Amino acid sequence: MKKTKTMVASMGEMGRKAIGATLVLAVAAPALAADWKFGAAVTAGETYTDNVTLAPSSAQQSDWITSVTPSVSATKNGARLKADVHYAMQNLFYARDSARNTTYHQLNAHANAELYEKELYLDTLASISQAAISPLGTSGVDNTNATGNISNMRAFTLSPYWTHRFGSTATANARYSVSDVRNSSDAFSSSTNNSLTLSLASGSTFGRVSWGLNHSEQHVNYANRQDVSFTTDSANLGYLINSRIKMTGTLGTEKNSYLSSGTTTQGSFWNVDGAWAPSSRTSLDLGFGRHYYGNTWNMAFKTRGAYSEWTANYSESLTTSNSQFSGITATTLSHDTAFSGMGIVLPRGTTILDPTQIQSNQVFLNKQFGTGFNWKKGKGGITLRVYHSVQEAQESGQISRVLNSGAFQSTNTIKQTGVSAGWTWQLTPLMSSLMSVDLSRATYPDLGRTDNTSTLQLGLNRKFSPKLNGNVSLRRQVRTSNQNASDYSENALSGSVTYQF
Repeated sequence: MKKTKTMVASMGEMGRKAIGATLVLAVAAPALAADWKFGAAVTAGETYTDNVTLAPSSAQQSDWITSVTPSVSATKNGARLKADVHYAMQNLFYARDSARNTTYHQLNAHANAELYEKELYLDTLASISQAAISPLGTSGVDNTNATGNISNMRAFTLSPYWTHRFGSTATANARYSVSDVRNSSDAFSSSTNNSLTLSLASGSTFGRVSWGLNHSEQHVNYANRQDVSFTTDSANLGYLINSRIKMTGTLGTEKNSYLSSGTTTQGSFWNVDGAWAPSSRTSLDLGFGRHYYGNTWNMAFKTRGAYSEWTANYSESLTTSNSQFSGITATTLSHDTAFSGMGIVLPRGTTILDPTQIQSNQVFLNKQFGTGFNWKKGKGGITLRVYHSVQEAQESGQISRVLNSGAFQSTNTIKQTGVSAGWTWQLTPLMSSLMSVDLSRATYPDLGRTDNTSTLQLGLNRKFSPKLNGNVSLRRQVRTSNQNASDYSENALSGSVTYQF
């Protein structure tokens, strides 16, 4: 066992070195290839807030915050190599208390390379982003609020994979991934994730019948706690009833290893899925199954019209923060970006904190529902989003305290519900307005605590020249809680200009 851990640790170290080499190649390659596209910009902004730390009204302080955010980007869309790299360095300066001055690095880099003709490939991912340390603490809409509840998340992933077609009979796939996740908070342990997936799926020879054999294993090696592992073997059989409806059944076993308070961590499972596609614009997948930890559901729906798009998804799965953050894309906007889909535009340098992302050293059951609607026609655009998540610690009781388990340190269940709406209007060819409203509720049943948060933002975007853009925005956010000294409110006015080189 000791030898296995040493080998895995060595593989993790090799993976980190390989990732670094891959990223160096991605940055250096532009000098040798003319089909790379580069971008660079700098954003300077000023924000006035009447509650810089989001403290209760008796302790709130105002402040002026100056931000300077240079950013660079490089993209390539070639036949054998596709790469997209965005990096921003957000520098924040506080007029009232310079001890709060800080720099946030934000990176979103990913690449896919075809190493051997349509068979051997390599995926790489590197991200640096910010996340809330504890859902019980205060979190602003971006990084400017000096709450002390923000940590830096760094994730690196290297994933070679092989795919081979046996004519029209079957297709084989094999993928190995190594991910390294670290952060700046002691509440979350650094970890390395080594995973292997193997699959063999039927081809067109079998007509309406489809089948598949699958194996996956994942080993998460922590720096400050016992390692965990997940192993799954399954077989599936499907039948295409007609051109629009397909049914699939899955049987398998899973053998997991993590600290448990007396419950089993392994067993057989089954799942039944139905897929319906009434048109090329609409599809619906529904599934129901049974695992050792209980019944599970999954759903995926999407439809689009001439001016609109609507999606809805629901899933339930055992997971870890390592798995979630190692696949995350950085939340920093290194260019003007549509907010929640089409229509709403946020300026370069804005950083969005995902409220449902948690930091934990535990294995947890993640139940996630989300639906979004986007509409855009002419000068106007509307976006709506609703989400609901339930995260349940699977390593509970006294064990959770031993793990220093971050988000689950004080509670075994976290429930989050939210709705957001955005509207934009193109006032002139060079100016657009936007308004967004966000309402959310977080409940912690073990603590009897409920927090309600609302945020209103109004903004104007102005294009002064092909390379110079300006933005001004007003926001108000309020949190009410049944927990003493947990209420706060903030009013803030921001302005920024972005110059693209």
